[in-house]
Amino acid sequence: MKIKVERSKLLRAFNSICAALLMASAIYIIVMGFNSVAMATIAISVAGAAAPLVQSDEGILELVIGTFEAMIDGVVAVFEGIASAIAGLFS
Repeated sequence: MKIKVERSKLLRAFNSICAALLMASAIYIIVMGFNSVAMATIAISVAGAAAPLVQSDEGILELVIGTFEAMIDGVVAVFEGIASAIAGLFS
């Protein structure tokens, strides 16, 4: 198993944009129902998070695990930004 390399800030920002897009489209689907635009948004966000992993030329299992890891990292970054903004209001 390879040692995990810390992702660059640009890649982390890209992952958080993809994760925010995925969360927004999932909420839209829950509220409004299935729509072709929402389904395309989900496909684009997952493909966007998986693109750097595909270019790294590793195995299929590493690709799947890395995609989930990138999406979770993006979701954490979104919540971290929200918490930081709220904490900034009270300091």
